[in-house]
Amino acid sequence: MNIRLLAKRNIQGNAQRYLAYFFSIVLSVSIFFIYASFIFHPDVVHADIPGGKLISRGLIAAEIVIIIFSVFFIAYSNAAFIQPRKKEFGLLTLLGMSKSQLRKLIYLEQTMVSLISILIGVGLGFLFSKLFLMSVSSLLAVEQPISFVFVPEAFIYTIVGFVLLFQLLSLLSLFHIGNAEVVDLLKDKQKPKKTPFVSKWLIALSAVCLSVSYYLAGTMSLNNSYIRVMPILFLILIGTYFLFSQSIVALCSRLYRKKKSLYGGTNLITQTNLIFNIKDYSRLFFLTSIITAVILTAAGTLFMFSADLKKQGMNNIPQSIGWVENDASIYSIIEPSAVEKALKEDGFKILYKVNMTGVPITHMLPHMRTGESNENRSLLISESDYNNVAALRKIDPAKLSGKEALYVFPYGGLDYQFVHKGEQKELHFGNGTIQVTMVGQRNQSIVAPIKAATTLMVVDDQLYHEITADVPLKEMARVRGYEVKDWEESMETAAKIEQMSNNHNQLQTRAPIYQEMKQGSILILFIGLFVSLLFFIVQGSMMYLRVFTNLEDKKIQIHALHRLGLTKKEIRQILSAEIRILFFAPFLIGVIHAIVAYVALSNLLESNLFVYSSMVIATYFLFQLLYYQVTKKIYERAVINSIK
Repeated sequence: MNIRLLAKRNIQGNAQRYLAYFFSIVLSVSIFFIYASFIFHPDVVHADIPGGKLISRGLIAAEIVIIIFSVFFIAYSNAAFIQPRKKEFGLLTLLGMSKSQLRKLIYLEQTMVSLISILIGVGLGFLFSKLFLMSVSSLLAVEQPISFVFVPEAFIYTIVGFVLLFQLLSLLSLFHIGNAEVVDLLKDKQKPKKTPFVSKWLIALSAVCLSVSYYLAGTMSLNNSYIRVMPILFLILIGTYFLFSQSIVALCSRLYRKKKSLYGGTNLITQTNLIFNIKDYSRLFFLTSIITAVILTAAGTLFMFSADLKKQGMNNIPQSIGWVENDASIYSIIEPSAVEKALKEDGFKILYKVNMTGVPITHMLPHMRTGESNENRSLLISESDYNNVAALRKIDPAKLSGKEALYVFPYGGLDYQFVHKGEQKELHFGNGTIQVTMVGQRNQSIVAPIKAATTLMVVDDQLYHEITADVPLKEMARVRGYEVKDWEESMETAAKIEQMSNNHNQLQTRAPIYQEMKQGSILILFIGLFVSLLFFIVQGSMMYLRVFTNLEDKKIQIHALHRLGLTKKEIRQILSAEIRILFFAPFLIGVIHAIVAYVALSNLLESNLFVYSSMVIATYFLFQLLYYQVTKKIYERAVINSIK
């Protein structure tokens, strides 16, 4: 017997405990290798793939996330493996093993597991990289699929990177066990657990932090999101940590004092185990709830944005084809007849046309950040022209009279009020000036927001005619637009119309912008789902490790309870309840965090995302339930099979 053989047999003996950890590391290495294969692919490096550079940047960000997450997971796992084996290490020390030999034993165990995980992970990554490249080729719609080639850089970065990571974390984990005394190692598990202490002040702090963060997220808008994100994240982390370390402990203690509930079935054992273990579970609950919230929020955001993309495109680009003529007396950008001919030749039905004129005006508006007044340009249009197009776009009509005016800002996600109801404003046009009373502001355009028509100022028909009576047509601007059926399929037609135009900057076509955003969002969703899957496996592995950390102690407890008369059915109820709490308590809090994030996202996108968010949460719950069932089955079998 030597240290190398002893390390090998220890790994074999703890194979059940290493299973989830091993699987998680293999998955992390595989995904890292697949992404690296694309980043360093010759076609991507030489920019032979359209959009390849953009995807490469996204994958580099994903690689960084994987490495950071792996650091925390490996460090947590190493601690989880060492903690339950302290008595074993104490006995080895008592039998004559030196501290340096003990460190060497632990180091060899962790090195063997890491090397096997890395090699298998790289092997699987190499096998599945072909499938990944085929999927990306399909999503990018490239003419020639991305070739499957041997990428040496992917092997070097993956193997060297993870080996160094494992070596560093393994060395750091040796110091704690190596400096412990023999008596401390032998008596570590004999230390009696005390009833956890809770602080009312920390419970209050948890409630305040979560309440404030939920309020900030629920009332967040596009113009204040950049200053609210970091405070929300900070408050969520603080509130969640003390929720599990204090509030949940206090709740369990309160339930424990209700003696009547303890005497029903196996509640006495379940609740007693929970009250004395909840303090140990608090850090795990905190980590897994945050991971759950991150997974749900990230996956949900990507899925919702992709699913809601068509609606966003129609809101931000009012017509399928739209342009603005600076001189309303001629068509210098493109002739409407040419547009209609191109649409007809390609078989697209025109649903409605927009043809309105307006007067370019200037007026003063506050700057969004500084609040200082600045000169801004808008297109002055009549109430009837606005209402005609608004009716086609199913927008509420404007109701104006006298010298009233409505300001129209094109971007719905921004709720900044540039004008206020009742505000007096001077409008300057040519050599004339008129004062109007603002009835408010709408953040939804009805025509293509280009140049002079980016923002609109709507006035009563009579006032409009008075203003424009002496304005020649060549000093006015004309807005044209066509909405077509099945506009998503009009990519080629849109390209043809753009080629016919004399100024691309004053012509807007919806289909190319939508298809580009759709392609990008699908790729991001595709990449994000891989990372989300990794996060899910890792957080499940952390719970799996926690369950099997105290397996030997649990076997002793269950064996004693069985001798006192507990049936195997009752033992299964106890084990199921403990694992159920471990899996679903943090899941519930993570879901609540994610729902608040979905509300904020709904406000930003101005869409009802209830259906999408429900689908994401339901899918995640099914995966969580499956993981719970597998873990419970393995754990119950390990414990119950030990009963003689």
